[in-house]
Amino acid sequence: MCERPALPGRSSIQNYALYACQECRFEFLDPQPGDSVLAAIYNDRYFLGEQNDEAAGRRSKMKSASAVLCIDTLERLVPPENTELLEIGCGQGELLMEASKRGFRVSGLEISAHAAAIANHRLGAPAVRVGAIDAVPLPMGPFGAVAAADVIEHVRDPRGFLMRIHELLEPGGVLLLITPSLNSWTRRLLGHRWMEYKVEHLSYFSASSIRLLLERCGFGEIRVSPSRKVLTIDYLWRHFERFRVPMVSPAIGILRRVAPERLAHRHLRIPASGLIATARRPSK
Repeated sequence: MCERPALPGRSSIQNYALYACQECRFEFLDPQPGDSVLAAIYNDRYFLGEQNDEAAGRRSKMKSASAVLCIDTLERLVPPENTELLEIGCGQGELLMEASKRGFRVSGLEISAHAAAIANHRLGAPAVRVGAIDAVPLPMGPFGAVAAADVIEHVRDPRGFLMRIHELLEPGGVLLLITPSLNSWTRRLLGHRWMEYKVEHLSYFSASSIRLLLERCGFGEIRVSPSRKVLTIDYLWRHFERFRVPMVSPAIGILRRVAPERLAHRHLRIPASGLIATARRPSK
């Protein structure tokens, strides 16, 4: 996506070289991990949390609380009534459930067949299809809104991904995008030990690089800001246990051990490590 040749970065991620564009601060792995490597990562234990009903319920409520923030943003840009909303990477359907409550007509795409089945059960209709955006025929469209949270960093061709979304949107339709941010306070604090540096994250965006890419894909009215998420101490502990960061992981481990259970699972709205970008397909 960069006009100038990318220069090698100063670090790597598990033996995969990390490159950075010196003009727009776009970072990427080159070469990318193979399909077999990524398939081994995206297993049944990829999502954090204990595998029991109580833990799953807590995790879903936490994700639903974050979904409310996303739908609040969408509602300021497009009226819910009679608007078709497509969510790419919809997981178990928390955002679609909240959007449906607000009046959106919803559908989704999800790679995990297990997660898609749960989402469809919650929605009470076969609204979610299994597969990637470039491989699954969509039953409806064009869409008045498309949401993709924590997805673009996983795709092999971010520009192709956004061009496909542009095609799916009706004129005047809105895109909501969330992805880890190179401008975030966590990236500035942790540097090359940033917890978002993972093999499965193939691309990393700054505010300037995501804006530039959206412009090149034909979007207008682009707004980029730091994102917020609803998390819990327990979830943060599990995250930093899996993705170890010196000093940070032990500190959060101590916090989790001393926190009462009620406090450990309390919803906390915090500045996350990502950005939220909204953009519109021009009406003409």
